Amino acid sequence: MSTLFGANDAGRGDTPLRDRGQLCEIFRSGEKPSSRFGIGIEYERLPVSRQTGLAVPYAAPSGRPSVESFLETLASTRGWSAERENGRIIALERAGTRVTLEPGAQVELSGRVQKSLDDARLELTQFVREADEVAAGQGIALLGLGYHPFSDFTEIGWVPKSRYKIMGPYLATRGHLAHGMMKATAGCQINLDYSSEADAMEKLRMAMGVSSVVTALCANSPLARGQANGFASKRSHIWLHTDPDRCGLLPFAFRDGLRYDDYVDYALDVPMMFVVRESRWLDMTGRTFRGYLDGDNAGLSPTMADWELHITTLFPEVRLKAYLEVRGSDSAGPGLVLAQAALWKGLFYDQQAARGAWSLVERATMEERLAFHRDATRNGLRARLRGIEATDLAQELIVLAERGLGPSESVHLQPLRQAAFTERAAPADALMARWSSEWRRDPRRLVEALAQGV
Repeated sequence: MSTLFGANDAGRGDTPLRDRGQLCEIFRSGEKPSSRFGIGIEYERLPVSRQTGLAVPYAAPSGRPSVESFLETLASTRGWSAERENGRIIALERAGTRVTLEPGAQVELSGRVQKSLDDARLELTQFVREADEVAAGQGIALLGLGYHPFSDFTEIGWVPKSRYKIMGPYLATRGHLAHGMMKATAGCQINLDYSSEADAMEKLRMAMGVSSVVTALCANSPLARGQANGFASKRSHIWLHTDPDRCGLLPFAFRDGLRYDDYVDYALDVPMMFVVRESRWLDMTGRTFRGYLDGDNAGLSPTMADWELHITTLFPEVRLKAYLEVRGSDSAGPGLVLAQAALWKGLFYDQQAARGAWSLVERATMEERLAFHRDATRNGLRARLRGIEATDLAQELIVLAERGLGPSESVHLQPLRQAAFTERAAPADALMARWSSEWRRDPRRLVEALAQGV
């Protein structure tokens, strides 16, 4: 997400960490009056060959499609500034909007904070138009899917970023599908604001509670290696087998009276991955942040920058930073991504909508929540929570969000309304229906359709 979202924390990074009280500062820095609330979109897409549907690598011999060449062309022809690591292009920036790469060269739009959904739509559509034009000229399609439909993650190379040289080997020890998450998944994250500690914690609990419903509603990763993979959201299933320390639903988030300290306690006991000193990424695996503060620090002096970096390596379904990030959805076409932004904005920024959303799931036990989440990954909108089908819960959320947004912005919910009310099916269901009837005979048709946001 763009650093324009949340508070301006310039100059805070080198501040020494001397006591636990400092750890909540990043969360307090995000507090703002509701008049300044915004919304931000992070949107990942999978780069594939238009001819074969196979993954396009970060680097390739001259004349062959590559994500590196795609970024270089965007930079040279569309006014983006390039960010490089060891001479290799790894990100772009223009007027606060960023384009970044995930470990398997998934292309991510990291949007600016926007005041309205219309502004978010303009940013999203401008980027998609530019990126698709450049990609098409190089024989690349950028797919809004949650999991790679044709290439196995073992066949996808790594982006040459130093953090992935530490992150990849470590996560492989924590979950057997961790590298599949890193190299073959694509998601959509929506970032939103809060006004106070109480507001942040109520929103964290609500969003954690209904996140699995949105996972079911937006499930969009039913293919792998050109075959049905048995899941509506293979991406969400993979996250369940990535790292139990830092992923999934957080049990403490459902308690009453949550404080920033509760999230700090959770984060302190999650093992570290790295810190940065003089542009060098240092391996810190094998120690928790709590141990790091208590002296297990490899001779380093802990700083606020270390803490802020650490909390970006936590991947729960809802993440707290200087804003709240909801992370539970597969990637999709731009219209559905904007609809997700509208859904979360409507639920977050209207107190009645937020309370109504929480009331749908508040009586569930932790065991029921976990079972429902697993069910949603496999069955999408047919999953059930306490006997209630996810379709019905999704309909309730959409109605609540419509009331929260009002008529001027609720129009952006239409793709989700159609899925939940008209079709009673997630995107994965529609994709598999067309795959079975027509696209399987010619995968290029699937690639072209998805490249156009169908």
